[in-house]
Amino acid sequence: MTTTLDTRTDLWGELTRLVGSVREHLDRHTTLQVGSVDVSATGTGAGHVEVYVSGERAQACARLLRWRDSLSRSSLCLEVGTPRALVFGRLHDGTTAVVAAPLAEEDVLGVRQERTGEWVLHWLRMQAVS
Repeated sequence: MTTTLDTRTDLWGELTRLVGSVREHLDRHTTLQVGSVDVSATGTGAGHVEVYVSGERAQACARLLRWRDSLSRSSLCLEVGTPRALVFGRLHDGTTAVVAAPLAEEDVLGVRQERTGEWVLHWLRMQAVS
């Protein structure tokens, strides 16, 4: 006798869990701004969420910093090819999250390569006040 696992049930259950996780995180951190949210699951293993913040450079950087403060195990990245700042971390329940702030090319003038860590934290803070 062969048993077939219905991975669609697992997939839909995981998508529902991810949406609930983001909603609860936003309920806990009411100052967070969201432009859009993507949830991703494959039916095997835990899925993840991607949050996009918007606004002019100063506003987007300030929003991204607020998200960083709300996540555990966070790390930062500044990409220059397709200009955007990213924070990677975990929501309140351990769900993997990526928060992205798209930037304009002129926002990263003078930055020659992808940067990570404390350098990006300093850069974001400087942009958020300009």
